Amino acid sequence: MSHQNNWVKMSKRHISMGQQTWALLCKNCLKKWRMKRQTFLEWFFSFLLVLFTYLISSNLHQVIDSPQMSAMELGHVDHFNDSNYAIAFAPDSKTTREIMHKVASAPFMKGRTIIGWPDEKSMNELDLNYSIDSVRVIFNDTFSYHLKFSWGHRIPKIKEHRDHSAHCQAINGKITCKSSTFWEKGFVAFQAAINAAIIEITTNHSVMEKLMSVTGINMKILPFVAQGGVTTDFFIFFCIISFSAFIYNVSVNVTQERQCIKPLMTMMGLQESAFWLSWGLMYAGFVLIMATLMALIVKSSQVVIVAGFVMVFTLFLLYGLSLIPLAFLMSVLIRKPFLTGLVVFLLTVFWGSLGFAALYRHLPAFLEWTLCLLSPFAFTAGMAQLIHLDYDINSNDHLNSSNNPHLIIATLFMLVFDAVLYLVLTLYLNKILPSKY
Repeated sequence: MSHQNNWVKMSKRHISMGQQTWALLCKNCLKKWRMKRQTFLEWFFSFLLVLFTYLISSNLHQVIDSPQMSAMELGHVDHFNDSNYAIAFAPDSKTTREIMHKVASAPFMKGRTIIGWPDEKSMNELDLNYSIDSVRVIFNDTFSYHLKFSWGHRIPKIKEHRDHSAHCQAINGKITCKSSTFWEKGFVAFQAAINAAIIEITTNHSVMEKLMSVTGINMKILPFVAQGGVTTDFFIFFCIISFSAFIYNVSVNVTQERQCIKPLMTMMGLQESAFWLSWGLMYAGFVLIMATLMALIVKSSQVVIVAGFVMVFTLFLLYGLSLIPLAFLMSVLIRKPFLTGLVVFLLTVFWGSLGFAALYRHLPAFLEWTLCLLSPFAFTAGMAQLIHLDYDINSNDHLNSSNNPHLIIATLFMLVFDAVLYLVLTLYLNKILPSKY
């Protein structure tokens, strides 16, 4: 009998908690209705961000779905033919002059200017006297040297398989790969000529003809999907701030109401959990709408191809939901409404932008997962994993790569963990920090 009475009491408390939440939720909805101008601006800026994201995806974003490319010969080393350069070397000594004299005998070096300088610093004068590219050979000793190029176009600017942009393209039936820039722009030719000259000086045996006759081959390239470089970065940035209007307003509203309604709730015997839950449920509905729109844009613009709509939608939804307890946490730590909203926005931008290091694969795995405790970073890392999943879809070590599909599930779990962590910290700090009342 006593057990049944206890169950009835627990049920009444549960219903009481639900009634409190419902009453506060209705109060929040009424407040939104009465403050129509503020509510209109909140939704206006949210849809404006959606519109900008859509325009970027439809007008600027590029997706390169590259077919399989068969192996292709690049020709002999001595097929390099470029007259728009001069060669400078340092230091100017008897040995280096002899080496560069041998280099001048290479087929592609006929008629080229070779100038010796006492040291690398004095080579700066070369830029003043020549309007063409200068190839600089800096000797450390007889057997080692550095090749430097003033204009930099003879070395590819992106690292193959370390970027989400295309490393190979088929233009007018001709395959062009970033890695072949070393061959086509002369880096390999200069290196082969200098190495042949060093070997001949050292061994008194000429290998110039053999090295110049080496044939280069572009290996077979499997199909891959690549994004349009910087445009994709701008698109992801707009995704990061897509919930900003909602999160700013919930930060301001919660901070204001905590100062007014907390003593009233205490006097009426209402639970503070109902206060947090009422605002959380309202903005969870807003986040649900925004997550749906953003997921539709991402899939329709093919920013993500392999992953399905549900995966992309879940990523956006969990990200938006994690920002709500983050706003709650800041409202407890910061007493001024405007400052609370501003800090949450700046943290979202900074932490989310930090995630671009994951997109370009500049972070070790341990640090990347540690930074996933910051939900905006975790979201950007999740977007990066989805994009890399497209890019690396035909990789031979796909299942063992850092972009294993199971890791995306782990990122989603981190977003859930972040939301729970922020909420626990909110409730804890709300109890221990001194209140105005």
